Amino acid sequence: MFYESNDLIVRPYRQGDEGYLAFYSNNKQIAEQMESWFPSPFTYDDACVWVSDNILSNNNFAIIYYGDVIGNVGLRNISNNTAEFVLWLGIDFWNNGIGTRVCGWFINFAKNQLKINNITASIKSGNIAAERIANKLDIKIEK
Repeated sequence: MFYESNDLIVRPYRQGDEGYLAFYSNNKQIAEQMESWFPSPFTYDDACVWVSDNILSNNNFAIIYYGDVIGNVGLRNISNNTAEFVLWLGIDFWNNGIGTRVCGWFINFAKNQLKINNITASIKSGNIAAERIANKLDIKIEK
């Protein structure tokens, strides 16, 4: 089961997602909020690798807003029912509730379907929106 509303869908990646993912993810402001594994610039080739690596995965999902892939929600470093939560959105979609909606659904999915009991997030200092979401959803913040 995946998230779907009139404007927002969270679903597994599929071929064809690369263009919008690269377009919305290639932004220095996003990269500054992410860890070093996130490429900057985020090129079309990076998007192709990301989609290819995650197309059959239950770990990372495309965030679709009115038909465009605008970001990613998922897990990294999964081990012993513990995982690191990962979210990014194109900056045009910051501060409008999309992150909160997606995160709420995904945390329930991770706990109930993937049986991940301990979810953490690496959040850089000053990323107040991410801290707010993590606190609301009871995600342990690691800096």
